Amino acid sequence: MLLPAVLQYAPTCTDTHGYRDCYYRNSWQELPRIRCIYMSRRNAMGNQEKHRFTPSPTKGRGFVDVILSLQCQATTLVVVLTTCVAIVVAGFLVRASVSSLRNQRAEQLVELASMVAKATASSIEQSDLATLDRVSSEITDGTSLAFVQFVDAAGSPLAESFHPTATNIKNVIHNARFKRAATGQPTLYVDKESKARFLDVVYPVNVFVASSGDDGSYSSLVGYVRTGMVAQAWHQLLASKLDTMTGMGVIIAVLGVPLGFMVVRKITTPLDELADSMDRFAEGDLDVRSNARRRDEIGRLALAFNRMADKHQRLYSRSLRLNAVLERRVAKRTAQLRDLASRESLTGLYNRRRFNEVLQHSFSEASRYDHDLSCIMFDLNDFKAVNDQFGHPAGDEVLILMATTIKSELRSADVAARYGGDEFIVLLPQTDAEQARVLAERIAMHFVEGVSRRLPDARTGVSMGIASLRELPSASPDELIRTADRMLYQDKSKVQDRPSTESGTSAPISA
Repeated sequence: MLLPAVLQYAPTCTDTHGYRDCYYRNSWQELPRIRCIYMSRRNAMGNQEKHRFTPSPTKGRGFVDVILSLQCQATTLVVVLTTCVAIVVAGFLVRASVSSLRNQRAEQLVELASMVAKATASSIEQSDLATLDRVSSEITDGTSLAFVQFVDAAGSPLAESFHPTATNIKNVIHNARFKRAATGQPTLYVDKESKARFLDVVYPVNVFVASSGDDGSYSSLVGYVRTGMVAQAWHQLLASKLDTMTGMGVIIAVLGVPLGFMVVRKITTPLDELADSMDRFAEGDLDVRSNARRRDEIGRLALAFNRMADKHQRLYSRSLRLNAVLERRVAKRTAQLRDLASRESLTGLYNRRRFNEVLQHSFSEASRYDHDLSCIMFDLNDFKAVNDQFGHPAGDEVLILMATTIKSELRSADVAARYGGDEFIVLLPQTDAEQARVLAERIAMHFVEGVSRRLPDARTGVSMGIASLRELPSASPDELIRTADRMLYQDKSKVQDRPSTESGTSAPISA
């Protein structure tokens, strides 16, 4: 019943070739198997604990790891987005500025053309070339206009004047055909060959003529005024604004790098701390927890990790407790089984193998401390006749009675064993031959009294042989047993020559 109980709590041993005591040729070979199972379990747990609680060396993060990290990627993304937004906003502002400045210059040019047309209407109508030359020269010298050209209603030039710096525009004007359809609409001319850029407008010149009819007066077209404004001036102004916007964009991009780093760092720092906590937990520090307290996804992740760690620690603590209970049970069952394997089943005394182990230990101890060691061997007389006359149950009862009598007379340090079928042996540490003789006679007397009470018709007695370590010619465990056995057979040879109640005083005594 004990062996299945031990095997129930022990795991199956899959590799027992590493243990020399796994195989014994005796009736109790299951005991080494239990030892093998227990040692395999302990070794497996030891390897698991060593693997679990041995921290791995922390590896530094290399340049590639830093580049591929979430912080670097997110920072780059923030900077790129910030730069793109700055570029888009700057482009929009530049486009708006260009359109606004162009419209402003166009309105200014149309207004100047209108003023010139009103001032020179009579001169154009009268074809006063001298006045027109003087007016055109004054206009180009005193205003921001690059040129002024007066044309009659048929499109023939009357007078013109160019600013000294607008020679390239003069060539473009002379080579370009006059377009009447573009009157009143400012047009930007760009000549790729001369690289001339100017804003041009053709404004009609009308005079009011009095009518003799009921209509009063009406306007009459007498010519055109063509004026132009150099585009380089407002392009320079536009370039200065573009430089300003570019500088602002660069400032925004430069400020976006640390700001983006700080924003991303605020996100990645709890992630790094959570990753470090997970690494420490994986290396065996089961008490580590994440300190991230946030209400976002990172906080949820940290909370999930803490819950997982708590559950794992509870399960691990429970497994340790169960393993401890298992080890205690296995140790207890192993001790019980070892004790059971060393005892004889009928009498409960040690078997011969266990007695030999105790004999070796006791002999070594007696030799080391110079103590005496005595041995008594008992043999039941006429035991076969008891079995034949009363049956084997009665014989078993006699054996049990002998074992009980021996155990009742021994000290805790003494060892008794069933040495053979009807032979018993007793080992007495720190006991001389005379003390052993007195004990042997007392055991024999009590045994005979017990047999006479239980089996009055049975005629059996006890033969005995006593040997002492100090009386041996050569001290050895085997010599001690041989001497006691020889004294026993000397006593058995004399048993027929004296009554069963008589006891001698020599070492070999029979009763």
